[in-house]
Amino acid sequence: MKKWTVIVLALMMIFATACGKSGGNENKGGSASSKPGGGEVTQLTMWSMETRNRAIIEKSLEQFNSTHDNIQVKAEFFEDEALKTKMKVAIAGNQLPDIITYWSGETFDTLVDNGLLGDLTPYLNKDSAFKEDVLPGGLETFTYDNKNYGIPVLFSGVSLWYNKEIFEQNSLTPPATFDELLQVVDKLNEKNITPITVAGKDRWPLLHWFSYLAQRVGGMEPFEKAKAGETDFATDTFVQAGELLQKLAVEHKGFVNGFLGLDYAAAEALFTNERAAMYLQGEWAMEAFLGDDIAEKLDFVPFPAVEGGVGNVNVYHGGFGAGMAISSKTNQEAAYEVVSFLTSPEQRKEINEGANISPMKNPGLEEANMHPLAFRYDDYISKNLGGFFGYYDQTLDAKRAEQFLNAVGAITGKAGSDAKSILSEIKP
Repeated sequence: MKKWTVIVLALMMIFATACGKSGGNENKGGSASSKPGGGEVTQLTMWSMETRNRAIIEKSLEQFNSTHDNIQVKAEFFEDEALKTKMKVAIAGNQLPDIITYWSGETFDTLVDNGLLGDLTPYLNKDSAFKEDVLPGGLETFTYDNKNYGIPVLFSGVSLWYNKEIFEQNSLTPPATFDELLQVVDKLNEKNITPITVAGKDRWPLLHWFSYLAQRVGGMEPFEKAKAGETDFATDTFVQAGELLQKLAVEHKGFVNGFLGLDYAAAEALFTNERAAMYLQGEWAMEAFLGDDIAEKLDFVPFPAVEGGVGNVNVYHGGFGAGMAISSKTNQEAAYEVVSFLTSPEQRKEINEGANISPMKNPGLEEANMHPLAFRYDDYISKNLGGFFGYYDQTLDAKRAEQFLNAVGAITGKAGSDAKSILSEIKP
């Protein structure tokens, strides 16, 4: 009996050892399969919210897969809210894809804090040519405790777009200051022309207006202090921003009638159909402009300065809003190889020649391939960018972000709203 017991125990140990080896090292994740002629193929999954660039990215992946026998990538694309929901489930279950394109900000912070993302620093240090080509602030956006966890795929900047034809027909000059903006609004209202379209129902486009006013009034320091909890959002900078926004929206009727019930598509359609003169939006809005004759009638200016304010007009609301990262559990070397390939200027060239701003110093854009409006915009940003500050609803924690989104609606909803009282309710 003892002899048989020893044999059974020995067999169990051999089996357990074999199973342990087949599991592999945690850093060599991503599923593996055999390829014809021997050797393993690392199978990687990627999630991305770049749905409008899907065809271009899929073409890049086909090129990558055809030239890398040992690494194969399959991508899944999701609309913004669908990806956010999927990520919540993935974070809760500690089951991230091997590669992900995601927004910078609070959720990205959570991914890093929970050890879910891989450290790209050693790979970037070996890839110095690529590293040094990223615009200043790009890698820093995804750096925590001197370790990098993401590579930017775009730079976003919100500008004030305007219809040149409407302005010329009404002898108007694009506003350089907030007072000039109010004057333009008043003159347009006198002519029964809608001054500004904005998607108040979605809230975040309204928050762009508030955020810019706060930056133009007090610079970037007040937000950083309030975010860190050193102060709150009822300080002078934010109260003044709220009062200026209320002055524009309520007193001067700067926004389209019923703006609080208007969604993104409807608000944008008013601008592209020439039923509103101005539209504050990011470079992604060019996607709706460039395929239409309306593009010839459009131009842009930086968000106006506020008289007496300290904020620089060449500081843009936005920044490196999305980056590509890898799971801490996947095959790090293989995943980085994919990420460095997909984020290279060569693979992003077609995307950046459309309605995007490249995060690279040398994007390799060809003016002949670009719409004149897109080229002018990219060229202006690259030559004049003096800095950036992030989107409030992505930079703040989820609770305060939601409170802020509600606050801007309350401030602009009716005359006499107490901006300070509303803003004082924004708390961790």
